Amino acid sequence: MRSIDKGPEPAELSAWKARNAATPRHLRYDGIGFPREAVRRALLLEQRHLCAYTMQALLTAKQCERRGWHTGFACHIEHFLPQARQIAAESIDYRNMLACHPPSMPGVYCGYGAQHKAAYDPAGQAFVSPLSADAASHFAFHGDGRVLGLSEAGRNSVRVLNLNHPALVHARQAAISHALCPRANVSLSPQAARKLAAAVLHAEGRERLPAYCVAIAQAALKYAEREERREARRAAAPR
Repeated sequence: MRSIDKGPEPAELSAWKARNAATPRHLRYDGIGFPREAVRRALLLEQRHLCAYTMQALLTAKQCERRGWHTGFACHIEHFLPQARQIAAESIDYRNMLACHPPSMPGVYCGYGAQHKAAYDPAGQAFVSPLSADAASHFAFHGDGRVLGLSEAGRNSVRVLNLNHPALVHARQAAISHALCPRANVSLSPQAARKLAAAVLHAEGRERLPAYCVAIAQAALKYAEREERREARRAAAPR
């Protein structure tokens, strides 16, 4: 999980709220004319096309178009405080909305992330919000793709979101391996690994971040430290 810098709600959402201010019963997520696509686009941009919970890559509008899909298939809109709470104001609060895997396609189930969280209510619970500034610090990612919670909130989030689902573990491991060994039998130097750890998290001016970027950054730092210790031992060894 990475921290999301939440921006202002899209203008289309503000306008929809204003138009329906006189009829509060319409001010619901399933209300008539709710600007779902505008909200989805805004979420994707501020999340750099990464799932808020799993950091999987989410499709862009162009990628959807190439597949012959409408843009709604890029992701589904998740409510951090679930709609099961039946609080209408929360359902249309932009700060309560996140873009998540899987796409909003009928019959699709993945067994982790937002779908596994389902109607779980994190209010008052030890649970990591992607909107918290220290979201990544609650998790330790390993080179083999596993993730461990470093706090009660982190451990609870790993369990509720099923973040060690085999599909996620395999995908994270593959992303880490490719990042640290971009060419066959050619691994990064410690210096290059440290540069990678910083660059992979740098979002300024980038529409997309690499999938599992926090996992890659943590693994790259561990790799650099390990290789630096190895180099130090070699240098200290008698010749």
